[in-house]
Amino acid sequence: MNTVYIVFGIILLLLFILRMRRSSPEQLSKPAVPQGECCGKHLVCEKQKLAEARLRSARYFDDEELDRFKGRSSDGYDDKEVEEFRYVLYTMRQEEVREWVECLEARDVELPDQLKEEAFCMMNETL
Repeated sequence: MNTVYIVFGIILLLLFILRMRRSSPEQLSKPAVPQGECCGKHLVCEKQKLAEARLRSARYFDDEELDRFKGRSSDGYDDKEVEEFRYVLYTMRQEEVREWVECLEARDVELPDQLKEEAFCMMNETL
């Protein structure tokens, strides 16, 4: 049985050596991905690609006016602003709440602290 593993290992080694000889030194030194683009093999790149994809696919729930709160802290809203979020929250279908919250996050709009519990309760009721 050990000889089978040894033969298999030798075959793999020979295939690797043949492949390396066929590759020119120029091909080995050139990056496979154009400079400045993500190769997709690193966690940082993947996170960035996912974030960009979320932004591209961000669905609006007739709430474009909430974009003016981009970058605002979740504890920095006054009562009138919280009511704007609450109006949108209660005018959508319950099964859309999770997607709406994700969409807000993708747009860098934080849900007001006063509404988080309400939104999470609505999300949990749909499970």
